[in-house]
Amino acid sequence: MSSLTPDIDITQYNTVTEGQATILFPKHNEVFYNPVQQFNRDMSIAAIRTWSEIFNQEKAERMEKKLARAKDETSKDAIQKALDKHNNSNNFTVLEALAASGLRSVRYAKEIPKLKQVVCNDIELDAIESIKRNLRYNGLTEDLMKPNHGDAMRVMYDTIGTDNKFDVVDLDPYGSAAPFVDGAVQAVSDGGLLCVTCTDLAILAGSMHPETCFGKYGGMPLKGMFPHEMALRLVLQMLQTSAGRYKRHIVPLVSCSIDFYLRVFVRVYTSPQQVKKSASKMGVVYECSGCHAYSVQHLGKITIKESNGAERHTPGTGPTVNKLCDNCNNIHHIGGPAWVDNIYDDDFVAKMLQHVKDNESCYGTAARMKGMLSVIKEEIHTPFYWTLARLCGTVHCNSIPLLDLFSAILNAGYKVSSSHCGKQSIKTDAPSHVMWDIMRAWVKKNPVVMNNIAENSPARAILAKEPTIEVDFTRHPKATAESKSEHLVRYQVNPTANWGPKARAGQKRKTDEQVFE
Repeated sequence: MSSLTPDIDITQYNTVTEGQATILFPKHNEVFYNPVQQFNRDMSIAAIRTWSEIFNQEKAERMEKKLARAKDETSKDAIQKALDKHNNSNNFTVLEALAASGLRSVRYAKEIPKLKQVVCNDIELDAIESIKRNLRYNGLTEDLMKPNHGDAMRVMYDTIGTDNKFDVVDLDPYGSAAPFVDGAVQAVSDGGLLCVTCTDLAILAGSMHPETCFGKYGGMPLKGMFPHEMALRLVLQMLQTSAGRYKRHIVPLVSCSIDFYLRVFVRVYTSPQQVKKSASKMGVVYECSGCHAYSVQHLGKITIKESNGAERHTPGTGPTVNKLCDNCNNIHHIGGPAWVDNIYDDDFVAKMLQHVKDNESCYGTAARMKGMLSVIKEEIHTPFYWTLARLCGTVHCNSIPLLDLFSAILNAGYKVSSSHCGKQSIKTDAPSHVMWDIMRAWVKKNPVVMNNIAENSPARAILAKEPTIEVDFTRHPKATAESKSEHLVRYQVNPTANWGPKARAGQKRKTDEQVFE
């Protein structure tokens, strides 16, 4: 037995150490541990720490402005005391709504500075016993890490109309976060952070049951060429749609497609004026069923009146494609509605990346964190991407080196980057006809055997046309990404054999549907 916790028979447990936390897992496995998810928890701690610095600085600046405007000494003294208390005390709260073993909350309590309290909630009594046991074993108090036995939605709804909202709400469910989002967007404080995980990528990426995806997330997936980015944008659309009902809007800070799940970090603000702009940040996506060329159609449009600078909101115009694809004469699939605005904030990603570099010893997955954040930082703010496999496979040609393809795009005057969502991805603002012009020029230098191509293949329609631009494959100085030059871990290799989402914890653990019956 531990000298600190003599009531715990350590022989009945397996111990797992992650970060500064050591967790006891019963040998009969009443709750589960998935080591692959350490990256998720490391990224979450880094994101919350980065956000908290910004959040606290903003609060301090608002107090300083009030102090400067104060006219009498009594008001100045009161504001100065409040400012001193803010600067010198732990001052923000976190809700982990679906805590299981409490590992994440223990790490938050031990590794995040200025944290006032993390509420560690779960609906299962076995999980609450595990949380209390791990809390004691790690030498934490219930003032800092508060176990709570309750329905996650009830806990979040109870904050509505009170001053007890949480500054950070963390949703990390087994499966979809959709059932919990309505409560989460109301339970987070103004300017607070909402952290959301969804592990049902088979649904979100469209590989099965698109009707289920629409039912959960309010949008149709597209599985052709950019399924993982589409998944991110469907989740962000769901978050904004839910928040908008309560005059709130989201600002994505960083959105990550990771292994078998996705994780997004967004700030939530109350602003009816900004909610009005949400239609212009949503859109439907057309993807050709033959060559996979894609086009985005915004649902709303904002124009500015020259006379007074007022905004005028109108429906978007379209469609942005013809009935058949201009490149290969095939039909289009329609995805969405999805979030088609930025999926990350440049300044936040830069600060989070610098934080990881400055604190590498704090994170067991620091190498991968640096790699992913560096690739995200380099991504251009253009929705969706091509893949090398789709481009070359469509015209049945030898693979074009990515450096040659990137150089041709840059030399044509367009932007290009990789996407963290997949290897050999091409994220660009070049229109589809330019991409196929580049591939036509490549095929002229590396001919394909047309006899092997079916008569109705998209390749015949594409290659029958002549390029409309002068394609230049001369190596461009910006064709090689900085993250690649630094040899960072840009894309994860399989961490273990048979890795992936583990089974749901225990036989007693309820499904999302059972929780809400």
